[in-house]
This record gives sequence, structure tokens and C-alpha cells, in this order.
Amino acid sequence: MIPWQLPLAAVPEIKYYLFVQGLYPLIIIESIAAAAICLYGFYRSFSRWLMGQPIPIPDHLGARLANVLRYSFAQVKVWRHRLPGVIHSLIFWGTTLLLIGTILDAIESEITLRLFHARFLIGPVYLWFKLAMNIGGLMLIAGILLAYYRRARRITPNLPMGPMEHYMLLSLLTIAITGFFLDSVNTYAYRMSYMFPYDVVGYSLASLYRDLGITVAQLVPAYRAVWLFHMTLAIMSIGFIPYTKFSHIFVHGGLNVLYYRLEPPSAFRPVEDLQGKVERGEVVGATTASELTWKERLDLDACVKCARCTNACPAFASGKPLSPMHLVQALREAVHAGPSSKLVSDGPLAPEAYWSCTTCGACVRECPAMIHHVELITDVRRGLVSTGGAVPEGLSQALYNVMRLGNPFGFDPDERTRWMERVSTDLGIPFAEPGEEYDYIYWVGCNTAYDPNLRPVAESLLRLLKRAGVKVALLREETCCGEPARRIGDEYLFFENARSVGEALSRYRFKSLLVSCPHGYNNFKHEMPLYGVRFDVVHHTQLLSRLVAEGRIEPADASGIRVTYHDPCYLARWNGILEEPRSLIRATGAELSEMARHGADSFCCGGGGAQFFFDIKIGERVSKIRASQASATGADTVVVACPFCNSMFRSEAQSFGLRVLDVAQLLEGGRGALDQAPRGT
Repeated sequence: MIPWQLPLAAVPEIKYYLFVQGLYPLIIIESIAAAAICLYGFYRSFSRWLMGQPIPIPDHLGARLANVLRYSFAQVKVWRHRLPGVIHSLIFWGTTLLLIGTILDAIESEITLRLFHARFLIGPVYLWFKLAMNIGGLMLIAGILLAYYRRARRITPNLPMGPMEHYMLLSLLTIAITGFFLDSVNTYAYRMSYMFPYDVVGYSLASLYRDLGITVAQLVPAYRAVWLFHMTLAIMSIGFIPYTKFSHIFVHGGLNVLYYRLEPPSAFRPVEDLQGKVERGEVVGATTASELTWKERLDLDACVKCARCTNACPAFASGKPLSPMHLVQALREAVHAGPSSKLVSDGPLAPEAYWSCTTCGACVRECPAMIHHVELITDVRRGLVSTGGAVPEGLSQALYNVMRLGNPFGFDPDERTRWMERVSTDLGIPFAEPGEEYDYIYWVGCNTAYDPNLRPVAESLLRLLKRAGVKVALLREETCCGEPARRIGDEYLFFENARSVGEALSRYRFKSLLVSCPHGYNNFKHEMPLYGVRFDVVHHTQLLSRLVAEGRIEPADASGIRVTYHDPCYLARWNGILEEPRSLIRATGAELSEMARHGADSFCCGGGGAQFFFDIKIGERVSKIRASQASATGADTVVVACPFCNSMFRSEAQSFGLRVLDVAQLLEGGRGALDQAPRGT
């Protein structure tokens, strides 16, 4: 008979504290002690995060609660990897069902029954309740067994399995198994006639006792001992949540997601009161635990050591001394050691670890705890620059060049101007003039303006735009946009550059700023606005894709040519521009062969995070790994959409027999552009 067809009288009432009435006071004492331990633990955690600051009140509460539903309950990031997603969901939802059931059981036994002599877990409701508890317990056990299988088979590389991980899994497994035993004795004692199939585990075990000739009286001593052990373990597990990895339920699943940024993660956090700090001679960035923001300290406690960040990190894959997971854990230990703890030391916190980061964002994309590793690393870089710490010589020189010459390479600024004047004359592209209105001002960027191998990309783009009838102009006052300074950690130099660039551009009337560098795109779109410099910005692949779709550009023919496309990190992962470059490749008729890691999961070229300006000389070059991945597709041509990526691939082209071409060159020249592109040998 299904539950809703059963009369209420057919299901007797629950018998609370069966065989253990005398142990009830002990459980009350344990509960009070656990509550005190838990509250003190969270008080200590909040004190460590805030360090005397007031608790921040979250704004836009609706959007933040939507994030909690999306990332904590729906667990969309956890499910990016199927097996870990299955395991975590089984454990999470199994535990959640058991927790909800335990709370309902406690409400009836301790509140409604004691105070009002009323029950609600009766009749069909009780049967559904038991079925849900059985499902929850089985889900939990299955998830834990799969978790051990995953670790035993090393399915996820670099996944730690220390005492804390064993404690978490074994305590939950023990609670579930002992819970089923206690349930089975209750079923055997007074509810055998109506519990199948709703209490399938309890009924099955009770039937086994009956078949073996074991009586209820014989089970009572074991029941009392197991009940006390089960209750103590469950109660104290809750009490010690702030001190164990179980804290991620609230720290990661609750607070860190609730306070997660509503603005794009590519809008790297600015320094508050930057000018004031510089004027007062204070540290810009972080060198000690107290100089981190409260949210950064919360981030560190949210880490669950799932290794996703490390497994996605190109620096780690290339043998560099950076492991994002171990860096976060070491920073966490530093914060726990006290406000004055240094953030740069040795091991995972060695200076080389911070300078190995390419700021590609793979760690941020992967992290289910919503930690922003890149901002943590950038803040420490700022601290090193601000205090004259261990900054590589090549990066110090790049900062000096930006400040003195307006480009990170140290080239004569007149060289940029002379080339732009030649382009203006040869292609008929004007320089911007006050009073004129343009569709676009083209911000060429330092890489393209000074590298003879990259200048043809800009020239191809400008010829295409002229052919499409787009009114575009060059900027005579163009200088460094400041992106390298910000990645290195000189926030004030970036701020000054942003202000200078904003003043220069504000003299002219134009609809959008056109860029061909994804780093510049992210800078103009997300980072300069943090300091009040705002312009509409378009990447050249976006504009070209629209012009082709409108029929204003006829793509050159590249049919029959097999190419692969490398997604720039700052275009694909940080800004979600995935389809436009591919639509341009398809428009030429070229056959696109994707690399194993592509789209938002792209593997970095190795040139980001200011790596372009120095070589850490540890491990393998990231660019070599990526070139190898491109070569593995069988294509001999790599299409790119970023000057950094273009240069990094060209540095490896000879070793892999690759040709490197920007998407604008392919669109304009087709087969001819491929024939002209030098092939590595």
C-alpha cells in the first residue's frame, strides 16, 4: 500500500529515546558544550577575517542570494568535472537530507511534543520521512566510497589525502552506518509490520536479526553503546566545524559565495585610497596578513584543497614554483599565525612563486570556493613593488621604461609615431582630430606598434576596416595603457597612465575604442573604469565578425587549409569572447581543428602576467607546452587574436614547424596570407 492510502492508525507513533532514556542528560550536556565550542570557533574565525573592522553589510542581497543558489546549492562549478561533481553531490545532498531529517525529528521530540503534545511525523508523512532518510544515508555512503575510490586510483592529480580528509570522510561514514544500525533496531522492536519498503535498510537489517534468531533484548546493550557513540560523534562533529574542513559548508558555501564580487572577476580589485596611501608612505598592496583585505582572508579559509586550481595552472604544469592550492594554504597558515605574519618567505610563498603567475585566470575559473587567486598574487606583487622587495630585474626595468618612455620595452617613442605616420600615409587612415567624429579610434598597443612582426596585423585590420567603410582614426598621443604596470604590481603607475590615457582620449569624439590586444581590451573595459576612466571598447575580432555578418567584408578564401585556433586567456576566459574569432576562421573556409584545451578552458601562451618581459628560468617554457598542444592537432598553422600570443607562438614555431597568423591576416589574405607566413623548420 502506498503511503497516502494508509490510515493514520496504521502507523504507530515514533518512540523517542527507546532503550536510552537514562542517557538523555548526557546528550544535553554534550550539546551545550558543542554549541559553546562552535560559537567560539566562529568568533575566532570572524576576528581573524575582520581584524577589528566592522562586519561588512552585503549590498544587492537578491543577486548575492542568487549566487548562493547557483554556486552553493546547484554547485555549477563543482559539476564542471563530472566524477567529482557526482561524488560531492552525493555527499552534500545525502548529508543535507539526513540533517533536515534530524532537525525535523528534534523539533518534534523536543519542541512540539514536549511543549504542545503534538506530532507531525505521523502516518504517511512519517513513511515518506523514513524513505528520504534512507535515500540520504545511502547517497552519503555511496559518495564517500566513491571519494575513496577516486583517491585510491589517483583519478584527480595532486588531490591531498591527509588526516583531515580521512577525518571528514570516516566521521560521515561512521555516522551514516551507525545511524542505519540504530534505525534497524527501532524497526525490529516495534515497526516491522509497516516499514517495508520505506525503511528499506532498517527493515532489511531487522529481517537479518530475526532470521539469525537474535532478539531485541540481545541487541539493547549494543544499541545503547552505539547510540551514545553516534550521538557524541554527530554532536561534536558539529561543535568542531570551525576547526575542521567541515567549515567550508559555511565559509565557502555560505559567506564566501554571499560576499563574492558582483562585478566581473576580470575587473581586478583596485587599491582603496591609493593616492592617500602613496602620499602617507604606506604600503600599497600586502606584505603581511593584516594588509590583506578581509575578503582575501576569508578566501583563504574557504579553500578545500580540491587541487582544481593547481591542475589547471600553466605555471605548475611547466614546473614553475607556483601551485595555487599550496600558495593559498600557505597564505592561510600565515594569516592564522597572526596579523604581522609575512606573506613572502620560502617554499610555496617564495618570491618566485608569485612571479611565476601568468594571470591567465584558469585557477579562478576552476575554483568552486570562489577564490580569486590572481588578486591575491597581484596584491602581494604590489606589496613587493611598494616596499622595494624581490622584484625581478626585467620587471623593474619594464616599469622604468613605462614611466620614462611610455612603453615597457624601452624603445624610442618616436619610433611608434614614425610607423603610425607611415601607416596613415600609405593606407589613408587619419589621425584623430578634435571636432571630428569617428566610429572608432584604433588603439594599436605597444606590442604591435614596436614589433615589425606584429605591425602587419594592424595594417591588415586597417585595410579591412577601410574596405568596409568604417571611419577609423589613429591616436597620435598613444602611449602605454598601463596594463603591464598593473600586472607587475605598480598600481600607482597604472593609475597615472590610466588618467593620462583618459585625458588624451577625452579630447576626441568617437563611438568606441578599437583594440587588437586582449590585455588592452580587459584593461579599458574592466580596469580603467575602477579609477573613473570609461570608454566603450571593442576587440577587433568582435568588430570584424559583425562586419562579415553584415556583408561589408568579403572573407578571403582559405578553403582546404587546416588551422588551429589559440584562445587568448584575456579574450576567452576573462571576457567570454569565444565565437567571434571562430566565425571569422569558418568564414574563410579554413578547417578548424581544436586543441584539447580550448575556449574558456584554454591553456595560456605564457606571455601574460608580465611574463613577456622576463624569464623566470625554472622548469619548461609555458609557450613550448602550448605550441606542442597546437602541433598535436595536426594543423601546421596557429591562428591567434592577441599580440602576446602571436609573439609567444612565434618563439616556438621553429621547433614545431608551425606558421602563426592573426585572424585579421587570415580574413584579409586567406591562402595568400598563409603562404607568406614563415614556417618554422
